[in-house]
Amino acid sequence: MRVTETMIEELGPGRYRITTLVETVANLGVAPALDSDDSTAAVRLGEGPTKDTVPDRIVKTLIAHRPTPMKLSQLQVEVGGNARTVNRQAWTLATNAADLQIRLRGWVVSPDRGWYSLSSAAQDLLDSHGS
Repeated sequence: MRVTETMIEELGPGRYRITTLVETVANLGVAPALDSDDSTAAVRLGEGPTKDTVPDRIVKTLIAHRPTPMKLSQLQVEVGGNARTVNRQAWTLATNAADLQIRLRGWVVSPDRGWYSLSSAAQDLLDSHGS
């Protein structure tokens, strides 16, 4: 899903109507398989890390350290830059990447609070390409 427009209409003193238009796009979601409790079973991956932004560097770092999950503090050191930005982007990639990082959708999961790793689908893809 992608927010395409938000409209605010004043209805009176202290009252507003907010209307948000949402566009749904095929193949953006992380959807569990119908016969599985594993939320990564049917992950549809984005194209992967192709740039040098913080989210791309996070994914590249996780690829370099796979299959071992990494603590957020380790990611912050490896990725460099502002620690809060790394924190925010890692959380975003693991929770709602479709909204902000369509290219990297499905690559990052958080197996535990403060830990990040590649999703099983991402690891399978890398294994199938011999990476």
